[in-house]
Amino acid sequence: MINSGERGFGLPKLSQNERARRWGRVRELMRQQQLGAIVGLPNQSHWDQFQADTRYLTHIGGHQTEVAVVFPESGEVTAFVRGSNEVEWWRIAQDWVTDIRASRRSWGGPVAERIKELKLEQARIGVAGLSGLLRAPEGTVVSGIIERLKTTLPKVQFENATELLQDARSVKGPEEIAWMERAAEILDKVVEAIFARAKPGVLENEVVAAIWHTIIANGGDYPSMTHWGAGVDVPWASRIAPHRPLQAGDMINTELEAKYGGYIAQTVQAACLGKIRKELRSAFDASVKVFDELVKFMKPGVTFREVVTYYRKLVQESGHIPKGMLLHGRGIGEDRPQITGEVEGDIYNSATYTKHLNLPLVEGNVFVLKPGAMPAQAPDSIRCGDTVVITKQGARRLGKRQFTFPELL
Repeated sequence: MINSGERGFGLPKLSQNERARRWGRVRELMRQQQLGAIVGLPNQSHWDQFQADTRYLTHIGGHQTEVAVVFPESGEVTAFVRGSNEVEWWRIAQDWVTDIRASRRSWGGPVAERIKELKLEQARIGVAGLSGLLRAPEGTVVSGIIERLKTTLPKVQFENATELLQDARSVKGPEEIAWMERAAEILDKVVEAIFARAKPGVLENEVVAAIWHTIIANGGDYPSMTHWGAGVDVPWASRIAPHRPLQAGDMINTELEAKYGGYIAQTVQAACLGKIRKELRSAFDASVKVFDELVKFMKPGVTFREVVTYYRKLVQESGHIPKGMLLHGRGIGEDRPQITGEVEGDIYNSATYTKHLNLPLVEGNVFVLKPGAMPAQAPDSIRCGDTVVITKQGARRLGKRQFTFPELL
């Protein structure tokens, strides 16, 4: 018997009203596509972000929890976790789903059994993440699980539900936005911690530890994307925290995320343990100016293509080169859109980037905006970046700190 101490373990919980809002929206889309159910299957990749569809539907997930779901067009939602102890834990931790079952690490069979209970053996059923996910164009579904489902349910017509769930997830409700703003507040504190800790002689992994301590101590989740780079020129992010002492003159370049209740904010922050070269200072100042101008420009009805066009114009007028990922959706995972500002042409037709350039911005879109302004021949850009929400009045930045590029002498 799990001793909860407190119902919900003190974890953040979305309301029943938010459940009704998103379940109603998803089921409306399901009726339009004549889907009897949506199936979500376990996946632990990409800092938990490839598990986002299932967590979105169930309020179950985090810390790479394995969870599956059968989400019917009507009727009770069923979630599957590994064992009876996890069943008990998640019944305490959330109040959206009461039908939680143990999979015993075999997912296809229990999911198929629930589909039979719902009498959907001849239905059209959507599969979340089957293909076309941003940053995973080939899909995130384990082949053995989907083959088990197809073998057990030979008359079911399985369809890709990735885009349907992107339609739902890309428009956030007020509670989701509030949680992302909380995550952005945590990131502002993370940047303060970096400035306080980063000095010559301090090990890089000690600074990364300070980042993670600040996230967790302020109510954030793990794992979260932590791109930390330090060294000469414009350093690339290390995939594992280096055990190297920082040195005088090191440039620090970061791209950081924090989560609150699974909801992600992202920020970009640079600093230098010495004097900043003139061309890098100029690139950063141009990035800040472009960021501010884009925030003024972005409002409901403006298309993402128009945002890219205006970005390229502003950067070129500043005497720099547009480069890198301009913006990509944030939420509970890899939400759309994902748009590079680097080039025009065929790259926009790739699922790795975006298929949504011609969509208009709508109220409730949330994304990180990080305009790069490259000096000529530079390997990468020093830029600013932060999470932005689209409101009825226009764009609003969620982070509160002033953009700076400090010399930590």
